[in-house]
Amino acid sequence: MACKITLIGAGSVVFAKTLIGDILQFPELSDAHICLMDIDPARLKVADVMMKRVAETLGVKATVTSTMDQKEAVKDAKYVICTIQVGGYKPSTMRDFDIPKKYGLEQTIADTLGVGGVFRALRTIPVINQIAKDIADHAHPDCLLLNYTNPMAMNCMAVDAEVGIPHVGLCHSVFGTARMLANHTHLPMEDVSYQVAGINHMAFFLKFQYKGRDAYPLLYKVLEDKNRDFELVRYEMMRRTGYFVTESSEHQSEYVPYFIHHGQEMIDKFKVPLDEYPRRCEGIMASWKDTEAKLIGEGDHKMVVGEPSHEYGSYIIHSRETNTLRTVYGNVPNRGIIKNLPDDCCVEVPCQVDAIGLQPTMIGNLPPQLASMCMTNVNVQQLTVQAALTGKREHIYHAVMLDPHTSATLPLDKIWAMCDELIEAHQSDGFLGEFEPVIANTGRSYAGVGDQLIARAKARGLRFDQVGSGFELEVEVDNPSQQDATFDVAIELENDAVAFESTSATVNAPAGQTVVVTLPGKVNAEVEDMLLVKLTASDENVLCVDTMLRPYPVIAANDAGAAEFKIDLSGFPCAAGSLQRDGDNMVIHIRVEDSDIQPTNRKFFLGSGAEFFFADPTAEPVKHFMLLPDLNGEVSLVDGDRNPVAGAQVEFTKKELFYEAKITVSAALVNATQDTFFFDCSVNLGALGDAHSGGRSSLSHGANTKEDMTKAHLIDLSPALASV
Repeated sequence: MACKITLIGAGSVVFAKTLIGDILQFPELSDAHICLMDIDPARLKVADVMMKRVAETLGVKATVTSTMDQKEAVKDAKYVICTIQVGGYKPSTMRDFDIPKKYGLEQTIADTLGVGGVFRALRTIPVINQIAKDIADHAHPDCLLLNYTNPMAMNCMAVDAEVGIPHVGLCHSVFGTARMLANHTHLPMEDVSYQVAGINHMAFFLKFQYKGRDAYPLLYKVLEDKNRDFELVRYEMMRRTGYFVTESSEHQSEYVPYFIHHGQEMIDKFKVPLDEYPRRCEGIMASWKDTEAKLIGEGDHKMVVGEPSHEYGSYIIHSRETNTLRTVYGNVPNRGIIKNLPDDCCVEVPCQVDAIGLQPTMIGNLPPQLASMCMTNVNVQQLTVQAALTGKREHIYHAVMLDPHTSATLPLDKIWAMCDELIEAHQSDGFLGEFEPVIANTGRSYAGVGDQLIARAKARGLRFDQVGSGFELEVEVDNPSQQDATFDVAIELENDAVAFESTSATVNAPAGQTVVVTLPGKVNAEVEDMLLVKLTASDENVLCVDTMLRPYPVIAANDAGAAEFKIDLSGFPCAAGSLQRDGDNMVIHIRVEDSDIQPTNRKFFLGSGAEFFFADPTAEPVKHFMLLPDLNGEVSLVDGDRNPVAGAQVEFTKKELFYEAKITVSAALVNATQDTFFFDCSVNLGALGDAHSGGRSSLSHGANTKEDMTKAHLIDLSPALASV
């Protein structure tokens, strides 16, 4: 019954000896062809010597061959066992620990979830999928991939999505935890039965029974044992969820947000071993020479092959080859097995195996709290697989930002920076491929969005009330792409109320720059409504934004001589005021519905206050000043450089839900001596009244600045005969 069994990653010699030793101890498999493959020639040589001595020690007729050619390794193989680690302990695993630690993110194992698990998957998925493709092309038609490589769920999901060959992910956490719980409850293992389901490293003992009866009461006795100092995280999670989880406390502590990030006191209380995986690796490397001698039986060491382990791999192969029915726990595509988890995820469930293959047990619904907890991990797995399979860098950020431990520890800007540094480091090491760029400092792919040029037009100096006057239509083109662009822009008008010397222009837009082309125009007729100008470009990659030419909105004085204005924020009134002349002075009344006055920053982007803009129609410079209330109920009136406005008088009243002010200032100082002048007002609010958060809004919807009054309102005080 000889069959070819290939081990890829044979340099993991300790585990390899266990797996192959298990296989060769079945008489029906003792004549198998064992093919070893690794990319490290020194490790492969050790594995080759070791496996040949294992066969010799067992007295079996197995054939052992070695190769560094992956296609040759899988050729005609009926079973391919994968035990790889892409990038190794150094540099890759230490990158996954050291870089996050710089940002304040501590980890324990970092091979399954979290930022470490995400980047291990990104390195591994291209490699394991190539193994799967080689199996599809060169292996036995009935070949089964047995994957032991972490992150288990992400690797298996990727194989299923991109290649779709028969495969199963194998882990020792289910049978290991079952034996541990039997020990904790002092029960003979032969009398214990159980049912486990969930996702790898976060599967739960739905049933834990002694002679067919529920033995969970015994676990709760262990939980409340005041002398218990082991598995503190897992028992705490059982306390809160009602079920015991399969993977160790050090693993579990970084799959949920309840332990590590709460500080040293919590870490000490639950005995969370930070940097546990590097510690183990250092120990293995320090003792490697002695381990190697023991493995191959050199020197004073005699070759020893232990009793068969509980690893599922050999049992699956034996059951398929001999039609011996067994139950194992495997990681398989969901396909409705667990109904309240997605079909495209990878689930860990009991599977029956015989000559037909693996048949997963239908579980139905997990208890809702367990399914929800699994989903916090599945979300990360799905996004990581998407990043690996599509090459979209954006999903790397998304996966890490949704990781429970990372999101509980770091703000978004640090998550982005950490991911950028990890990507660059792993790429420089040669273990991570290229990904589609994103728009700078965002989580959105650059292609099709960030590389689009943007063209928009705005009018300067347009006065529809002055027939025959000239103006300019500026077409501003932003080229964020990495390539220079040359194309034509054209405008189309609704009617002939305005005319242009030319309705098209050629744009030369260097990469990463913004340019402006100008189309001179002339007003042919007075317009009372807005006039649409359609903007088009000869290049399809240019996003053209149409513009509306409009008369300046006019606010005329009422019978009392006041020009009144109102400002909304998200559809809610947030400020109201008026302008009125009093001799040589301008009097401004304003009420702002701000119930939570906040300090302003230097550029008035944040905080509380009101900005006022005035401009004379004869194109005098824009006058700009700000009304700034403070937390103590005081107020100041300053210009754009934060200098007090000379001669101004301010009467200020602060209430619980609003404040109001009367400002008297020289009309000449603000260029408002004429009957008509341009005006705009912007307000910043800490909170809008008693019901809404704050923000910024303006009379002209935020279009104007101290240099640009393109969309200002025209104030007409010509009827203003009454004084204040």
